[in-house]
Amino acid sequence: MDKVIKTILENLQQKLGNEYTVLVEKVTKNNGVVLTGIIAKKHGASAYPTIYIDNFLKEEIADREMERIVEQLYQKIHEAEMEEEPDLSSFMDFEKAKGSIAFKLVHAEKNKEYLKKVPHRRFHDLALVFYYTVTEKPFCGNAVIVIKKDHMKRWQVTEEILYETALGNMPSMLPAMIRNIEDVMRELLESGLKEDLIHFRDNKEGEDIFSDEWVKELLGQMTDSFQPEGEKIPMYVLTNRQKIQGAACILYPGVLKQFSDKLKQDFYVLPSSIHEVILVPAIPVTEPEMLRDIVSDINRTQVAIDEVLADSVYFYSRKRDSLEWIC
Repeated sequence: MDKVIKTILENLQQKLGNEYTVLVEKVTKNNGVVLTGIIAKKHGASAYPTIYIDNFLKEEIADREMERIVEQLYQKIHEAEMEEEPDLSSFMDFEKAKGSIAFKLVHAEKNKEYLKKVPHRRFHDLALVFYYTVTEKPFCGNAVIVIKKDHMKRWQVTEEILYETALGNMPSMLPAMIRNIEDVMRELLESGLKEDLIHFRDNKEGEDIFSDEWVKELLGQMTDSFQPEGEKIPMYVLTNRQKIQGAACILYPGVLKQFSDKLKQDFYVLPSSIHEVILVPAIPVTEPEMLRDIVSDINRTQVAIDEVLADSVYFYSRKRDSLEWIC
């Protein structure tokens, strides 16, 4: 595998020319997932794109396939280059940076080495990690900087200040939303189904056999198939409006309490990924052990390793207004 990486580097360097220096870097992602990144440093630039190549790697690559891989990487590097250098001066000043500070949730044990390098706060088997959203051009909110201990030291702030700052920002910066899981699934299915049907419909000579009513009926049948036989268990998805790192919404002030007051009952919280959690009312047919099996199965089969949050089940008590880790 190292030989293949070396060949990719050499070919890419030759194609990019002397204006660039091409390097390889191992990058550790969430849950200890290690990816192989290619960095193309353009001389005179201060920011460089990282292109991950793991999907290309295998023991042997034929010459023609190698040419295609290098061409794809070449195109990706040029597409990722910035027309203007980012101005990150605001990040250096806490008073200017604090309005863009937020936190995300990760699994504490799976990220224990990573957590040694960053300020964080434990929450049951999870940990809050702080980050800064880069709002300056050309990123405009589409990039983040994880806050490390060195940053906190430079700012002369404590973890408590970071936590209070992020908690104050997030309800307005990344507003929470709760939706019925059937509506979420229906939206996903409708988007995918309509996309699949467009080509077939367009090939029909003016015959519109797929009416909106027909699609809605089909979607209803499909979403019903996801519910177990017998009594249906209502489920809800909690995330933020950006649907990125939305599991952190469980810590927003008042969000779980307001939902519990609306339901007039307690509920379980299932971490379906780092991006969202599922809320399940605590009715007699719901058993914590069964719910944990469901979470574990989904994490193994449906969620990317670096997007798994935890194989855990949490319980929100309306009486105590607290979220507890039960299994």
